[in-house]
Amino acid sequence: MNVKKITLLMLSAVMAFSFTGCSKKDSGEEQKKFDEFMKQEFVESMEQSYPNTHIILENPKDYGVDTSKTKVQIDKELNETTMKENKELNEKSAKAFKEFDRDTLSDEQKETYDIYSYMLDYTTEMNDSKFDYMSMPLESMTGMHTQLPTLFSDWTLRNEQDVKDVITLMKSVRPYMDSILAYTKKQEEKGTLMLDIKSVKEYCEKVVKEDVNSSVLTGLNESIDNLKLGDDKTKQYKAELKKAFQEYFLPAYSDIIKTMKELDSSKNNTLGLSHMKNGKEYYELLFKQATGTDKSIEDIKKELNSMSRSSLLAVQSVISKNKNLYDEYVNGKIKTKYKDFESMLKDLDKDIKDDFPSVGTLNYRIRPIGEDLASGGVAAYFNIPALDGTTPKQIRVNMLEDALNVQSLETFSTVAHEGIPGHMYQIAYAYKNVKDPWRNSMASFLGYTEGYATYTELYALKYLDGVSADAVKLQQNMVVYQDCLIALADIGIHYEGWTKEDLSNFLEENGLGVSDVSDFYNQLQANPTAFLSYYVGYVQIANLKKDAQEELKDKFNDRDFHEAILKSGAAPFHVVEENVKDYIESAK
Repeated sequence: MNVKKITLLMLSAVMAFSFTGCSKKDSGEEQKKFDEFMKQEFVESMEQSYPNTHIILENPKDYGVDTSKTKVQIDKELNETTMKENKELNEKSAKAFKEFDRDTLSDEQKETYDIYSYMLDYTTEMNDSKFDYMSMPLESMTGMHTQLPTLFSDWTLRNEQDVKDVITLMKSVRPYMDSILAYTKKQEEKGTLMLDIKSVKEYCEKVVKEDVNSSVLTGLNESIDNLKLGDDKTKQYKAELKKAFQEYFLPAYSDIIKTMKELDSSKNNTLGLSHMKNGKEYYELLFKQATGTDKSIEDIKKELNSMSRSSLLAVQSVISKNKNLYDEYVNGKIKTKYKDFESMLKDLDKDIKDDFPSVGTLNYRIRPIGEDLASGGVAAYFNIPALDGTTPKQIRVNMLEDALNVQSLETFSTVAHEGIPGHMYQIAYAYKNVKDPWRNSMASFLGYTEGYATYTELYALKYLDGVSADAVKLQQNMVVYQDCLIALADIGIHYEGWTKEDLSNFLEENGLGVSDVSDFYNQLQANPTAFLSYYVGYVQIANLKKDAQEELKDKFNDRDFHEAILKSGAAPFHVVEENVKDYIESAK
């Protein structure tokens, strides 16, 4: 035996162990630091944004948020200085985050780590200077010009200070919007302008036309009345609010109209992002952000094509058995028993008990969207409640005749999507089970949140009394088929460079030919990835369910599957997939 050799080997092993022991971070200390980091990320996110703080927290001090550091304004003005500041803040967070060793964290912290890491990665990539001036703050569907009226009309006033602050907030609208318009003119200069000028202009003209009859003022005045501050104060605050609205809010919209008229249409890209320098690469990042998946666009296309084919086959199967049913579907003759939204939610709350985990009693109210803010394109929406809120959750519904027919299958699905078991239930579950305030407020994964809500709007159709199983199957599969085609069209326009003619040919080949595709093309072109969160997100959840059903067969249980996909709250799909895998293993 070579004693010397063994001794050297042992010494090497001891040295290796010693170096490992010295370099390995203390798990307890690392976990404590990680919690402190995430808390600080949350606090800074709140302190940097007055709207965030007001909407997300009723009692900011309880979360360590110092509101004296927060300027009452819509947001920082959009210019090169603030863009640089935002990049520096992101770099600072990235540097601190990369110090953490994921292996030393608890299981729950690892999940938070993965969620934060996903958002950090695409944000860092988007901050590359080659993508400067490519973001679109005036998208026709979700641009700031559409968000501000809704923001103010839904604004919660909890006390007298809130009234003073909302007047100050109103005064920040014009300088903020003017910075967006200056940014838009820069886009025109740099060749990155991609805007539905006509749509933006028409929306703003509608706002200006309403003048002081706007739902913005009527909604806030109603909230001031509800505070019961006394006649003199109430009258004074209403007068100050009206003055701020007339001097800052309305002029901001007049400024937008003026700028839209001045823009050179020849410098506006009316095709997809792929027709712009770095546009295809930018779309890949938007795609990752919107869908919450690391899958390639080509892989997602395969999934969408597969799902559309299977849905079409299901539709054909139903029609082959009942040819009249399709005519009834197309002509809108398939009706539910419901005459109001409250009854739908009441029944859904009861019907889902066996299929979804309990979140306790949901306190909510349903209110109409103001007629001046309503449009045929928005059927309803759910207002995000405060983390520590005690007031009823709120769903807004569009009462215009061209938006909702109360008895239609689409309306029932919309109520399920926004309410139970959709967004209202989904957020209630997260607030109850996910303890990290950053994850519940700042983790933005629309692919998951909207994909889940789209899944539930179709799932909930099974609860309808008086609607045949074939009618439900037809509705579900027609919606999925059309949704998949819309998602494929978005990819076609922005990633593959489709023209209107290409889109028309695609729709005709898939049985959805229309005489003029201009409106549809313009909507997708001016709002890249706007629908992908819903439709690609749905496909991810549907495929996870299919995999679980095939693996578990008779042991599959809807309630347990739903608990698995809800478990982590808003998250990228690789996190959701791990939860489903855990469910499958535990159910075998």
